[in-house]
Amino acid sequence: MIILVIILTVAVGILGYLTYINFRKAEQLEQYCEAYVRFVSALYFRVSDTRDKLKEVDRLGAFRADDEVGFTFKEMDALVDDLYTFITKYVNTDPDKDQETKQ
Repeated sequence: MIILVIILTVAVGILGYLTYINFRKAEQLEQYCEAYVRFVSALYFRVSDTRDKLKEVDRLGAFRADDEVGFTFKEMDALVDDLYTFITKYVNTDPDKDQETKQ
């Protein structure tokens, strides 16, 4: 009977220690996730602003010429549009809410 109590006590101790370790790891992961969400949120607003500025700068289509500047501008515009689409698709942000926060 005493051996059973000792085995159960050791098992409870080990399980308690493992629970404590997992709890600490979960706290670290939660902090990481919160930092990631803050980063992606800030990135979303910067990409959104950059996208709006690019559209405003090229409202007449002057940068879409066939020279080096036009090529670079098209690539930057495509990159910003792709990034904007990715963030709005996977981060669950609302573009209408973004417009409200800017005003």
